Amino acid sequence: MRYLKIAGLAALIALFLTLSVGAHEVGMRAAVQVRAANGNTITYSESTLPANAQVTSVKVTVGYSTGEPMARGRIEIYAPDPPNARRNPHDPPRPWQTGTLNARGEYTFRPDLSRRGRWTIRVEQNNHTNFILLVI
Repeated sequence: MRYLKIAGLAALIALFLTLSVGAHEVGMRAAVQVRAANGNTITYSESTLPANAQVTSVKVTVGYSTGEPMARGRIEIYAPDPPNARRNPHDPPRPWQTGTLNARGEYTFRPDLSRRGRWTIRVEQNNHTNFILLVI
């Protein structure tokens, strides 16, 4: 009986180690292209973007902690509601845009600058998910 308990415990430990090896964290970053007052283009990150910037495009790059890109992952972009929009608070939010990451785990979009505020960018692939917030 004692050996049976030890064998069962060993099997559980092996299963746990197998599952934990398959788990990877998902990292995301955004390169935000902005048109400066002099007409030049400047690139900011999601954390350094100045308020009310004239954003021309956003390039999102997604990868796993192993260094692999999240190739062909699903991306959903949620924009703030337009001014004077009436939305039922009980309805789930709908994405402003959806798409698929390329083979390098990248996706580029042009935000609607009439919808200023907090944008949420969410990615998912094989039960791995992450999101970033971008204030435009």
